[in-house]
Amino acid sequence: MTDNGSSRGGKPDRDRDAESRELSCEEAAKRVFEFLDGELPPVDAEKVRHHVEVCRRCYPYFNFERFFLDYVRERGLKPRRSRDLEERLRRLLEEAEEP
Repeated sequence: MTDNGSSRGGKPDRDRDAESRELSCEEAAKRVFEFLDGELPPVDAEKVRHHVEVCRRCYPYFNFERFFLDYVRERGLKPRRSRDLEERLRRLLEEAEEP
């Protein structure tokens, strides 16, 4: 039997370490809306949930976003489309595409 650097499951140890490591505050914050909307795969959602539970710095931010989204959903509020904002974004995207 040879040791190919793999552990059970056939994944190299370094891949399993990357999957099991805890998220940084920055990584968790980038996923807050996907997490709150239930759009993350279960493994990623669990990492975000765990981070929020143990991080004193991130907990208030996530809690605020959760309460805000709940408030918006409960009242059936929908953001109004701003024609001016739409036009500015369209212009910016067109400028970014120019060589």
